[in-house]
Amino acid sequence: MEHLIAQNNTQPYGVWMSNRLTKEDWVAAGFRALAETGPQALKAEALARRLKTTKGSFYHHFKDVPAYHAAMLALWQEKAFTGIVEGLADIPNAESKLRALAQIANDGAPDRFGGLLIEPAIRAWSLHDPNVAEAVVEIDGKRIDYTADLLEACGQPRALAVLFYGAFLGLDDLQARGRVDTGGALVALMDRILGPEPTR
Repeated sequence: MEHLIAQNNTQPYGVWMSNRLTKEDWVAAGFRALAETGPQALKAEALARRLKTTKGSFYHHFKDVPAYHAAMLALWQEKAFTGIVEGLADIPNAESKLRALAQIANDGAPDRFGGLLIEPAIRAWSLHDPNVAEAVVEIDGKRIDYTADLLEACGQPRALAVLFYGAFLGLDDLQARGRVDTGGALVALMDRILGPEPTR
């Protein structure tokens, strides 16, 4: 402990923080900044101030700001689709997967990555950045197709996937505008689609 205290007292604060911050720390900070302020906050100096460190830490992990934006999009695509699908893989049937998916969609992203505000923020960003727009289109297609496959496996029309996904986007937008009484809405919608969950 004494060694750590001595190290902290002899190194400039920014240098010490630079050694601690990971690439994911920077990206997570970007999601929070995007959700709270908008894409204008996604700059090295502004993010360094947010993290109370130096721009040197930023450039240690990223070649430039466009590379940082690309890393944000890559992590969003992983967490917004690939990670969710992998997390549902062990659930034994399509109906249970759909119910779990509705709960995940209802809960939103972790606060560390922008929480319930991040989806509307990314979509707003996509209106001004073609790379973001391309990523959003790709994720939208994957999410709808995945949900449609599960619905089809339950004997439901594939078109209901668009209805469910549209509800997800609309509820996120309402939450971003301060509507707070949307909790449980997606789970309730999935219950209406599939019928009540069997009691055990």
